[in-house]
Amino acid sequence: MKNQGKFVLGLLVGAAVVIIVVGMFSVVSFGSTIAVIRIKGTISSSPSFLFETTTPHDILPLIERVEEDPSIRGVLFEIDSPGGSVVASREIAYGIRRMEKPKVCWMGDIAASGAYWIASSCDHIMADPLTLTGSIGATASYLEFSELFEKYGITYEQITSGERKDTGTPFRNITEEERDKMQYIIDEIFRYFLDDVRESRSLTEEQAEQISSGDVFLAKDAVEMGLIDSLGTMRDAKERVKEMSGAEYAEFVELKSGGLSLLDLLGLM
Repeated sequence: MKNQGKFVLGLLVGAAVVIIVVGMFSVVSFGSTIAVIRIKGTISSSPSFLFETTTPHDILPLIERVEEDPSIRGVLFEIDSPGGSVVASREIAYGIRRMEKPKVCWMGDIAASGAYWIASSCDHIMADPLTLTGSIGATASYLEFSELFEKYGITYEQITSGERKDTGTPFRNITEEERDKMQYIIDEIFRYFLDDVRESRSLTEEQAEQISSGDVFLAKDAVEMGLIDSLGTMRDAKERVKEMSGAEYAEFVELKSGGLSLLDLLGLM
């Protein structure tokens, strides 16, 4: 009986191994796959231990993997982010724009500012009607304590290599010349942002004017503005990317920075 039990157990273990091996073999070697790449948290140039971030270092290697793997027919970007770093957002957006394989974006609770910059590089953008998006623009702010210091007789002295080296310090107010310089920088960033979105989305002058206010929009309203192509669920977005990729029976595989897990290879999301 003991030997028979061991024999049955061995068969079960062997069968499980065969299933896993065959599953991996079919997905990787023969089956078509659609990659899923998630962009969540603040867009940043470097990771943070305090809050969730997405960096170019996380995403660009995954994009390269998608382009090089012949079994991957397309990619679904799942975005849930309020935006973040200008340079990091632009770098990821340009990486997506250069992709040749079909790319669809699905927006979660929010995909605004730099996160929308990234989304605009996809071939098709889909979102829930109540997704928050837009916020096209740039901002800069700082605290200023000079009047508080004056009230308590506290003075500020700073030795710098240039007269504007301490621009933005909270210990003094900025001059009109410094304010004009900061406004120029913000305006230039905004111009790059708006021009990229207008080109990627083929917006009319009227649509570009609508979004230039920096307002946040519900996705259901953003459709008319040209920011979003269609409304739907994640399931709808998956159907859309399969249709665009010509891969009706493709498995969806999440790509993560650092490699694929066994569950990823089996397409178990």
